[in-house]
Parts: sequence; C-alpha cells; structure tokens
Amino acid sequence: MDIEVFSEETVEKLLAEAYAVRINDLRKSIHLADRAAELSRHAHPVWFARALNQLGLFYMIRGEFAKAISLAEQALEIFEPHHDIKGIADARYTIANAYYKTDNFHTGLQVLLDCLSSYRQLNDHHNEARVLKSMGTIYEYFGDYQNAADSYLRCIDVATRVNDLNQVSNAYNPLSGIYLKEGKHELAFETIQKSIDIKEATKDQRGLAFALYGRGKVHLRLKEYAKAMEDLKQALHIHREMGDQTGEGLALNKLGLTCFGSKNYDEAEVYFNAAADLARKLNIRYIVFKANYNLYLLANARGDTKEALIRLQQYVDIKEAVINSRTYNIIKSYESIKKIEALEHEAQAQRDRNEIIEKKNDELDSFFYRISHDLKGPIASMLGLYNLVRLEIRDETALGYFELYQSQLVRINNIVTDLINLTRMNHEGLAKARINFRMLVVDCILSYHYLANFRKIRFTKQIDDDIRYTSELPIVNTILQNLIENAIKYQRSESEPYVGIFIRQVDDHVQIRVEDNGQGIREQDRSRIFDMFFRANEGIQGTGLGLYILKRAVERLNGRVTVNSEINVGSVFEILLPCQDTSLH
Repeated sequence: MDIEVFSEETVEKLLAEAYAVRINDLRKSIHLADRAAELSRHAHPVWFARALNQLGLFYMIRGEFAKAISLAEQALEIFEPHHDIKGIADARYTIANAYYKTDNFHTGLQVLLDCLSSYRQLNDHHNEARVLKSMGTIYEYFGDYQNAADSYLRCIDVATRVNDLNQVSNAYNPLSGIYLKEGKHELAFETIQKSIDIKEATKDQRGLAFALYGRGKVHLRLKEYAKAMEDLKQALHIHREMGDQTGEGLALNKLGLTCFGSKNYDEAEVYFNAAADLARKLNIRYIVFKANYNLYLLANARGDTKEALIRLQQYVDIKEAVINSRTYNIIKSYESIKKIEALEHEAQAQRDRNEIIEKKNDELDSFFYRISHDLKGPIASMLGLYNLVRLEIRDETALGYFELYQSQLVRINNIVTDLINLTRMNHEGLAKARINFRMLVVDCILSYHYLANFRKIRFTKQIDDDIRYTSELPIVNTILQNLIENAIKYQRSESEPYVGIFIRQVDDHVQIRVEDNGQGIREQDRSRIFDMFFRANEGIQGTGLGLYILKRAVERLNGRVTVNSEINVGSVFEILLPCQDTSLH
C-alpha cells in the first residue's frame, strides 16, 4: 500500500471533494477531511487549519457542537497569526453556527457579524449568503419574522448573483415556513416546491431532506396527514442516512405532531420522546422545549391529568430557563443587529460610491486608450522622420537640435506606450499560466542591456526551484520589469553597481524582493513614488509611470508592495503575491 505524502495539490483536492460531497455523504466528507488533516499536520500549518475547520463544519452539521467548536477554535489559533482573513472567517462561521443552534444566540450573532464583514471584504458571495441565511434563522428564534424574511430574501439575492442554486434553495426552506406562519399557504407550498425542484436537480440529498421536511410542515398545516407523514418519513430516513442529527430531531418532533393530528397518540408519544432524548443529548434546547410542550398537549388530549401536570411542569421549567436566557440574548443581540444594519447601509453606500468611481475610471481609461492609440501613428511618423534627418543633414548644430527633438519624442512615445499598457492591464482578461520565475527574470534583465550602465552591474539571483504559482504572465512580467528597470537606472556612479533579485515561496505567498545599492529615495518622496507621473529624480529619464503601473499590477493580483530605502545607500522593494484565489477551497 502506497504511503500518502503531503502536497498542497493533494490536500486541496481532498478538501474540495470533502466540501462538495457534504450534500450527499457527510461520513465521506469527514473521512476525506481527516485524511487531509493527517497529511498536513506536521507539514503545513495553514492547510492543517483548513482541514480542522472543515472537520468542525461537518461535525456542526451532524449536531456534534462541542466537537465542532473545539476543532474550529484550534483552526482559528493557526489562522490568526498567519493573518488568513478567509480562514479566520470560515472558522468563526463554524463557531457561530454551533453557538446559535444551542441557544447561544447573542454570541453566535456577534460572531456572524464579523464573518459578514470579512466575506464582503473578500467579495465571497457564497459565504456571505450562508451568513445571511443563519442570521435569518436567529431572527426567527426572536419571533421577528419580518427581519427573518428580509434576511432570507437578501440571501437569495446574493446567492443568485453567483448562481449558487443550493444556497438559494436553503433560504427557500425557512422562507416557506414564515409564509406558513402568516397563513399564506399557497405561497408557502410554491416556495418549498421550488426548493425541492432545485435539490433534486443538484442531487443535494441532505438539502432535499430539509426541503421535504418543509413541505411536510405545509401538508401538516393543511391537515393532509398522509402526505405530511410521507414527506417527513422520507426526510427522517435521509437525515439518518446522512448522519445529520439536528435534522433528525426536527423530523422526529414534526412526525409526532402529524401522528397527534391524526389522533395516533401512541406513535406520537414515541416520536416526541425520541426527539426530546436526541435533543437533550445534542443540547439543542429549542427542540427539547418543543417536544416537551407537545408531550404535555398529548397527555392532556388523552385525559391523563397526572401525566399532563408532570409534562407541564417539565415544560414550564425548560421554558423558564430558555425564556430567561433568550430575553437577555434578544436584548443584547438587537444591539448587534443595529450594528449589522449600519454596516449594511455603509456597505451599500460604499458600493454606490465605488460604482461611480469605477464608471469614471472606465471613462478615463477609455479616453487614455483612445487618445494614446491616436497618438501612436503621428509619433511613429516623427520617429521615422528623425532617421531621414540623420541621413540627409550634415550640419552638426542642426543635428544637435534634432537629437534634443529625438530624446523628447522618445519620452513621449514611452509615456503613450505606458498608458496603453496600463489601460489594457486594467480591463483585459488574460489567460493564466504556470510562472517560470527563473526564465522570466533572465528575460527581464537582458531586455535592459541597452542602458548605459548595464555592463557595470553585478547581478545576484536567488530563485527557489519549487515555486508553484499560476497567474497572468504579462502582469507578473510587468512587475518584474519595473522593479529591475528601476534598480538598473538609479545606480550611483561612485559605487560598484549591484542588483539582487530574490524570489521564494512563503506559505501561501510568493515573495519577490529586488534590492540595489543605488541612489535611494528621499524620505519626503517615499509616500509619493507610486503616484501617477511622479518622478523623484528629474536627472534620470523616465515617464513617471513605472512604479504607478507596478502598484496597479500588484493590486490586480491581490498582492501588496512595500519599499525600504535610504538616500545614497539603496532601495529594497518587496512584493507579496497570494498563490491562490481567496475563493472557497
């Protein structure tokens, strides 16, 4: 038997498959995530944390909340020192769901607020939708059905934008329940049927169980007991097959109500007791609360006064404990809800502002691109004219003037070329490819062989062989070209010129460091070097666009750039580029 060895590709594949199959084989999800954790445990802390958190998510789905919180908290301890925003948000989401499902609504909601902010910052609509759905559930627990419906509808809107059909149907399920409470029976049935249709199309078995449970509730409200029993038994069967104990507890309780409605009291008692026992084991207090209340109603319907009083006392005791904690949690949680609403209003205002700015930037880029292309023809003609002048004119004074003309014309041509490259970089989608940094650096260095001091420079290169980085080659090339060109151009004549290029992989990032012993940058200029057309040294020929384009290229790849420099000592530019997208892994 082959022994598995850690590699990012292997672990990433295991976790991606584990997340994908959670909808129809939760046990397999746990098995795959366990394998990923074992492979990465001693090899890569961040991948190990991702595996731990996925395990936490799967155990949360199963209803093993204490285990879920423990695993997610272990993952969080690893993510936080690595400043992994996505990982931190994912771990907190798992913790928040485990909290609110055991009646710790206030803490759960506060953590969800943090998650919502992070996912919006990352433009992660899949997880933003999941958070909105969880918030809707908490509103329902408060009895605030209007805000619950609004949250579910916002969830549907966000999920629809990214064609996340399963998340859309996940919100349809509770939305149908709200319509049912409002007496909108037809709308409730239409909504839950849409959810079932989606689940059957996507083959989401676990989600289908909740959708069938929702339709069973509609049938029960309409006193269609046979249809309700059929849907709820099918839901119970899937939940047990999937190992989803929370769903199992809900289905058992609703099956008891169906039997109660059809006056099959003995079977109702079996279901209610099974629901209460399972909920006590999982510490899902709202199911315990409901099951005990239903047992009180059952004893009362049977005329068993003694049993009814016992059940009523148990119900009152549980209710008192739950209501007391809920009252406090509702008050505290609505303080958080106000923060959420303020956050959402600010986020919408910021989106509106960004849309206006983006539109203006598009108009400006379009103007630059059009004008730059229009200028390329006349500039090419003037450059050609200079070549004719050199052949025809012999007067040294006149040739001297034409040399000045030529140098300025070349500068204009360089500016126009940079503007065209900048607008193309902003708006053209480029194919991604595996980056060979060794070859790219050599090409970039050789492309500047024509510069006057090129042959005097001592180049040092240290580039890791095992860097695995896929990106847009022209954008990475732009970054390296601008770094290397600057290091070459801004050398000092009184020192032995030196340029060092160091590229390595650090966790989930590629680190590019280019250092030189050149002129350096004055302290008062450092905050402006990335501004468009800013030139810190007028004595060096340039367009003032190089570092601006560099920064835009780094931002396009979701990276960051830092610079340390000392006048007459040299400069060090460092780029960090994430090795993968921040989308769900």
